[in-house]
Amino acid sequence: MAGMSVNPIDTLESQLELLTEGALARLFRRAVSARDIAVLLLRSIENNAAPPAPGQSKPVAPDLYHIHLHPEIRAGFLAQHADFPLQLARLIIDLCEDSGFQLAAKPMARLLESDSLTPLQARITAEHSALPAGETARMPAVDLAPQPTAEAPDPLLHINGARVVPLGKSVINIGRESSNDIVIADAYISRHHLQLRKRFGAYTLFDVNSRGGARVNERAVANHRLRHGDVIHIGRTTLVYADSNGSAALGGTTQLLSPD
Repeated sequence: MAGMSVNPIDTLESQLELLTEGALARLFRRAVSARDIAVLLLRSIENNAAPPAPGQSKPVAPDLYHIHLHPEIRAGFLAQHADFPLQLARLIIDLCEDSGFQLAAKPMARLLESDSLTPLQARITAEHSALPAGETARMPAVDLAPQPTAEAPDPLLHINGARVVPLGKSVINIGRESSNDIVIADAYISRHHLQLRKRFGAYTLFDVNSRGGARVNERAVANHRLRHGDVIHIGRTTLVYADSNGSAALGGTTQLLSPD
């Protein structure tokens, strides 16, 4: 579909998997997954971002990342790919670009071992490197993708082409149970299936460990920043996100669906 958005988590996961082919890939599949690391990286960026500098519109991502892994998993990474930390730093640049953050310095990633973690676990800490006084002002920020700074006007969800729900809260829970903000009577979706969180004026969709997962524009996602025209499938329900930034009027969902 023209204008289909790309989920940065999906992109990073694919790149990580390319770096872990062969013997390491087999180890990778038995341990922490590429998606796990990608999601943790994005959360670390979001949770530790600094406010935009004067005259800037985009938050500043951390540039120092510590990836804590089980000793066997860390050793496997470094044995197969000695330059894995460098490659990971390059992927962090891509992830920041796709997610709308800027960097004040070239990122650095360090793989650390932690006996407290199992092979299925990872922990990532992120921080801003300490710079000499005045260094930040002299260092040009990496110019990344535009980040929305204004509220997306009149955000809506079209449900199965028959029901329209305005979005206004900063956190919106979606699922089958009556305690959700948006209740959908679909036996194929979980009691608590999705959560929408407003960040920097735009909504990001999160799959809340649902039973059947979520697809946006026919791609399985763990999280996804919503844009006008995005088509979300959960269970047997189709949701279409729309706001006044888009030019297409939605009388239904057919024109927004990719052909089978």
